[in-house]
Amino acid sequence: MGWSPYDLTEQAQLETIARPERLSETQLSAVKTVLFVEDHLPGYLAEYLRIMTDPDMPDDQQVMNRKVLHFTFRWVAEEDRHAHVLGMYLTKTGLIPAAELEQETLRERRTAYNFPFDHRTNMVEGFIYLALQEKATHLYYRALAQDIDEPLLKTVLGRMGADEASHGAFFYNILIESFKGDLDLLSRKISAVAQEFKMPVQNNLINYRRQLLGMMRAAPSYKHPDVFANMMDAVETAAKKYGRHSLELVSPDIRE
Repeated sequence: MGWSPYDLTEQAQLETIARPERLSETQLSAVKTVLFVEDHLPGYLAEYLRIMTDPDMPDDQQVMNRKVLHFTFRWVAEEDRHAHVLGMYLTKTGLIPAAELEQETLRERRTAYNFPFDHRTNMVEGFIYLALQEKATHLYYRALAQDIDEPLLKTVLGRMGADEASHGAFFYNILIESFKGDLDLLSRKISAVAQEFKMPVQNNLINYRRQLLGMMRAAPSYKHPDVFANMMDAVETAAKKYGRHSLELVSPDIRE
């Protein structure tokens, strides 16, 4: 948790480590898309504060929401750190003029972000969605770092990926603790959410499909099914921890 975007993009680092000329146009475009996603903070924060401060939620949910709010403030700070370090990297290396990048990020975050689940009736599914989202981001950053040949950006993505892994673990822990008495039910809910899963800003980014395809081309080692598999592995591990002899894992129907 204790890294600074300023340390990673100080002039000495840029001069001795950075090799921005090694990035292809596709990889540069993917880094910009990652920045747009991380930079959508006004929308994320406004929506999560609305959900977590709903006065009409029952008491047990209010208690849970308070815990999640503590995490949310840390999460927002770390997402802002990601946007900040990517912005400084792109501008200080000369890959994108600062004024141009500022206009692009402003354009991309104009659309309101809406959480895809009703927090009054589908809060569990919402937490599953957030766990999958954070794990997908973690695995993508790891894959992109592996598939590029730029030493400083590899380091940046590694730090960002570690943050995302801890975010995912937070939601994993909430879900497993809440369902340790019926992990089969949790696995079914995970399966249902995973089959309809899409990243949170799909309705916000301009030309989202084109940007998504660019991200996949830039990181060919990223495999989206690994996101679901990772979460189900966590449930299976929890089943052993809580003394279950077996756990029937429910997975999406991929026979076709």
